[in-house]
Amino acid sequence: MAKLTKFVALSLTVALFIFILYAAVPFIYNDGDASSGSEEFPLPSILYLMQAEQCLPSYYQSSDVLGNGGFGFEVIVLSYKEACLDSSLPHVQYLLDKSTTWTTGRNVLFEAAINRNKTYLYYVFMDDDITLGDTSHANPWRKYESFLRTVQPAISCVDPEMVKMIRRFHVDHHCSGEGNGSVGTVWFDAIFNAFHYKAIRHILPYDPTFDQQTWWASQMSVIIRSEILFRGQIAIYTEVQGYNMNHRPYPRSFNFTLQMIHHMTEGLDRVVPADRAECANAIIQQWRTTYHWTHGTNSPTLCLPPPSPCDEIAPGRYACY
Repeated sequence: MAKLTKFVALSLTVALFIFILYAAVPFIYNDGDASSGSEEFPLPSILYLMQAEQCLPSYYQSSDVLGNGGFGFEVIVLSYKEACLDSSLPHVQYLLDKSTTWTTGRNVLFEAAINRNKTYLYYVFMDDDITLGDTSHANPWRKYESFLRTVQPAISCVDPEMVKMIRRFHVDHHCSGEGNGSVGTVWFDAIFNAFHYKAIRHILPYDPTFDQQTWWASQMSVIIRSEILFRGQIAIYTEVQGYNMNHRPYPRSFNFTLQMIHHMTEGLDRVVPADRAECANAIIQQWRTTYHWTHGTNSPTLCLPPPSPCDEIAPGRYACY
C-alpha cells in the first residue's frame, strides 16, 4: 500500500511538472536562434491592424496567413462598410466605423491597439489588398515575423521596388548598406508597416490635416517623423516581397507644398536628446528646402548599414551620422 501511495504521489508530481511546462510555452517566443540575442516577449507578440469593407478577407483567413493565432499574433480589423458578425477566429477582433478616411481609420486602430491591456512587440498596419511572397518557398508571413522578432528594427516594411532603387543607390555611391536580410530606407509605402513598441508612440497617430487634398500626406508625415527620429533604424526586409492586389479610388497627390512639409516637421528637433538636436534640425531643413529629397533618392541615410539585431531604439540615436 505504501508503494502504491508513493507511485501515485510521484505520478501526480510528474503530471504537475508537465502541465506547468506546457502552460509556460505559449508565453515565450523561441524561433530556434538562441544566438540572436533578441528580446523575449510574451506571446502573442505581434498585432496586425487592418481596415476592411466588412470581415477579414478570405485570403487572410488561411492558416498560412492570419487565420491561425497559434503562431503568436492577434488581429484587429476595422470594418468601414458593414459590421462583421463572424466570430470563428477568436484571435481576431472587429470594430465598426463607417465615417473614417484611410488616415482616421488607421488612427481608430492605433487607439484600439494602445488601449489594450497588453503591449505587443510590433504593431503591423496593413491594407486589406496586400499579399506577401517569398522566392525560397518559405511561408513569407512567418518569415517576416521571425525577422521582426530577431532583428527588431524601429520601423520595418516590405517594398521590392524601393529595394531596387536603394541597391542602385549603393552602386552609384559606392556604399554598402545591406545586411540582416534588409536595407535601410527613408521612403516606405504605407501598405505594410511594422512599428516597434518603443517607436510607435513617437510616430503615430497619423496626421489627418491634409486629408481633403490627399490621403498620401498622412503617410508622408509618418515618413518624415521616422527619418528625423529613427534615422538608420528603418528597415525594408528584402527576403519577402509585398504586392497590392487591388486599387481603390481616393484623394491622392504628390503635390506637397513647403508649407505642408513645414507643418509635418514642426517641433521634431525637440523630441531628440539635446546633444543631437542640431543634427536633427539639419535633417529637418533638408526636408523643408528640397522636395525631391523626400523620395530618399539622395539621402545619406541610404549609405548607413541597416539596423543591427536588437539595436537600442531611441529618438535621434543616429541623427548625427
